[in-house]
Amino acid sequence: MVQTSSRDAAPSPRNKGGVQGSGQQRWLIQRSLWVFWLLFAINTLNYLDRLITVAVGPTLKTEFHLSDDAIGMLGSAFLLVYTLTALPAGALADRLGARAKVISLGVGVWSVFSGLTALARGYAGLFVTRALVGVGEASYSPAAVALLVNYYPRERRASIIGRWQAGQVLGALLAFLVAGALFAWLPASSAWRVAFLVTALPGLALAALMWRVADHPATPPDAVSEHAEADMVEVASEMAEGSAPPAQPAPRRTFAAEVRALTQQARLVLNIPMIWVVVALQALSFIVITPAITFLPLYVRAEQGPFRLSAAHASFALGLTLVLGGFLGAILGGALSDWLNRWVPGGRVLAITVGFALAIPCYILMLLTASLPIFLLASALTTLTLNLPSAALTATPQDVAPPHLRATAIAVTMLLAHLLGDIWASWAVGKLATALHEQLALALLLIGGPALALGLIVSLFGARVYAQRQHAMR
Repeated sequence: MVQTSSRDAAPSPRNKGGVQGSGQQRWLIQRSLWVFWLLFAINTLNYLDRLITVAVGPTLKTEFHLSDDAIGMLGSAFLLVYTLTALPAGALADRLGARAKVISLGVGVWSVFSGLTALARGYAGLFVTRALVGVGEASYSPAAVALLVNYYPRERRASIIGRWQAGQVLGALLAFLVAGALFAWLPASSAWRVAFLVTALPGLALAALMWRVADHPATPPDAVSEHAEADMVEVASEMAEGSAPPAQPAPRRTFAAEVRALTQQARLVLNIPMIWVVVALQALSFIVITPAITFLPLYVRAEQGPFRLSAAHASFALGLTLVLGGFLGAILGGALSDWLNRWVPGGRVLAITVGFALAIPCYILMLLTASLPIFLLASALTTLTLNLPSAALTATPQDVAPPHLRATAIAVTMLLAHLLGDIWASWAVGKLATALHEQLALALLLIGGPALALGLIVSLFGARVYAQRQHAMR
């Protein structure tokens, strides 16, 4: 529903990001279904914008005479800025209690820089604009997960996050479909520029809508269980730190004080052992996923490769595998995580174990086959299995972190997981492929295979850690 607030309405403590005591009436979006679909649309646009670079990557490689490691560096530049900005953006969203506003500003920023990518005249322009897109996108994910959790109960957490993450798959699909259509209709030198403009324009409208979203629903979804869940975590965190975080941000803080406050928030999160398990698992999954997304379009089009598809055919073929595998993987993974969590100790994390175990044979088959139908089937199954752990990896920090640190928890795990995972992985795969005379499949296998095997082992250990925390909270 849409609600209004007047000057006589007293702001609720759970509505810090929503109703304010101003003289003007403000329309606020506070219905969970509307908030979900708005965040879903932004998540779709997020990955459309992020992966359009991958979809047009072969054309960029030809037009600007780039090597595989230069293409990998474009992704690494984005991820580095994205990762380093995520922590202050997430902590700011928690401290201000204005997660919807942080999301709105982030969407506007990344849309502007994405549009500017279309004007790039060389590799330096591509590098700078794609890196700065990371500033806007970094402010989105931590605040979006924390906002979404505010609107839905704990027992549905992974399922809702899985459905929200399906927007990432839809965005990836749209990136390849949009690129394929533009390459079919326009000259390649114009098509990639138009692609970046197409991804930039809807963001401004979504940013305006997001500005009107309240940080909390009018009625909390599970007030009793949420507070009970928070108490255990907050007491442990405050005992470890020695003091509780302030209820409201102090006015006129110096830069040094802001840095200290940010550090304190991060330390409170890192005092939770399960956060470190999530960091390791996310890093290992990123080592596999990001290089695969970056280099598979090059692999299926490579002259020395087994398939040698055209730009349009490659975009449509990879887009099909993404929608068949990724969409189902995200939704099924969330449902599996919630179901296992109800019936099995550590079930939330066991869903991650299932994903890693099933991904290993699919990933190996995808990279070793010379048959296009088998490759497409294996890539769809690989996408599905690699997406199974996604919802559980996002829901777990929300389970173990106190409500006032939820965006910070996502930001901290993102920061460390990207630094340990895909910031270097795409560059390493590109460098290895160049050294192996453009053998991209072998390079992907040598980097991703061991990461999947290690992820399987870590997830089994993580299930025990999570089960112990569940027992302590009960």
